[in-house]
Amino acid sequence: MKWFLFFLVLMLAVGGYWGYRTFLAPVTPTPIAEAQLALQASTASVVSAEGFVVPGRWAELSFKVPGRVLEVLVKEGDYVRTGQLLARLDNVEARAAVTAAENAVKQAEASVQQAEADVQQAQTGVERAKAAVEVAKAALLSAQAQLAQVKRGPTPEQIAQAEAAVQTARARLNQILAGARPEDIEAQAAVMLKAEAALRLAQAEYDKIAWADNKGESPQALALEQATLDYQAAKAQYERLKRGPTPEEIAIARAGVAEAEAALAVVKAGPTAEQIAVAEAAVVQAEANVHQAEAGVPAAEAAVVAAKARLASAQAALETARSNLDAARDKLADYDLVAPFDGIVSQVRIRSAEVVAAGAPVISLGDSSTWYVDTDDLSELDVVSVALGQRAVVRVDALPGKEIEGIVTKITPRSETKRGDVTYTVTIALKNVDTLPLKWGMTAFVDIQVGQ
Repeated sequence: MKWFLFFLVLMLAVGGYWGYRTFLAPVTPTPIAEAQLALQASTASVVSAEGFVVPGRWAELSFKVPGRVLEVLVKEGDYVRTGQLLARLDNVEARAAVTAAENAVKQAEASVQQAEADVQQAQTGVERAKAAVEVAKAALLSAQAQLAQVKRGPTPEQIAQAEAAVQTARARLNQILAGARPEDIEAQAAVMLKAEAALRLAQAEYDKIAWADNKGESPQALALEQATLDYQAAKAQYERLKRGPTPEEIAIARAGVAEAEAALAVVKAGPTAEQIAVAEAAVVQAEANVHQAEAGVPAAEAAVVAAKARLASAQAALETARSNLDAARDKLADYDLVAPFDGIVSQVRIRSAEVVAAGAPVISLGDSSTWYVDTDDLSELDVVSVALGQRAVVRVDALPGKEIEGIVTKITPRSETKRGDVTYTVTIALKNVDTLPLKWGMTAFVDIQVGQ
């Protein structure tokens, strides 16, 4: 009986403890549940991804044209500047095309210069044609005035001039027939004596230096020569006056009178029919000259139009030649591979004498002044939590224990399918890495702080 009571009490105690633990006591989380909650909290604030270190700017360089490699001017690890020549293909044909295009430009330029000269010459021809018209019109006016004067007859002034000419000729004849007056002879004798005295004085001055070797070049010799000539002229005039007029002089004077009288008779008689006909013919010829000159102006202007058309054609040809030269130079430039920016040559895939295809990458160039990490394995569930400007912690396998601060700078708006998974690429800019030995392509792990 005692054992029965003891067993009953024990069963009641165990059953009460079990009921308390099951229905009344608070639930204590298990370690596994705590780990799951911690993982959920971590997943909610951090998105992790794997990527690769890349320079801030990089490019896979290629030739625009196919060809054989002539020379490679850089090697891996070289730092190059913008515009620096990296490699060159064989460009013999392209250089020949440039030379031919340059010659064509020179020929076209010469044609333009010649055409410009032709235009200038044609314009000068127009000016000359117009000037010829003015000259012809002036000649016509003169011929018409001459015809009017011939038809009008002599004017009183012309008759008076002719009569005065007769009187002058007769006076000259009378003077010659009368001979020299005594006072004229005496006056000329005085002139001769004065000249003789001057000659003696000059001779005396010359005699003073007659012993000198250069006496012929002296002023005294020149004065003596001049005095001799003056004396001879005065003496000849004196002798002519004493001798009187010669038959020849009388004949010349009488002929002058006859000529003047004949001219007076012609003036008083008025124009003859022949003179009028000549004057009218001159007017007709002058009118014809005007018409001819006026016809030359349109012809000269047409020459200007034609010259300008040739100039326009030459200029168009020059523009075409220059355009062809630019195209040839651009084509020649395609045989050169130059650096598009400052950077380090990371890979060279060509050697001299190899043949390369157009567009095939041959040199890799990167600008390592800044570094980024590209992650391309973010799922569509992760990427929705990522935003531009979020902070990130980056760890690089090659730098164990080193945490690098970063910031999200780019999120691709379109997914890619890789091995059946939909992924997005996110770019993180690295900060304060100037002293770190980062290399293009290093593996990196990124924790993006999406909860901040």
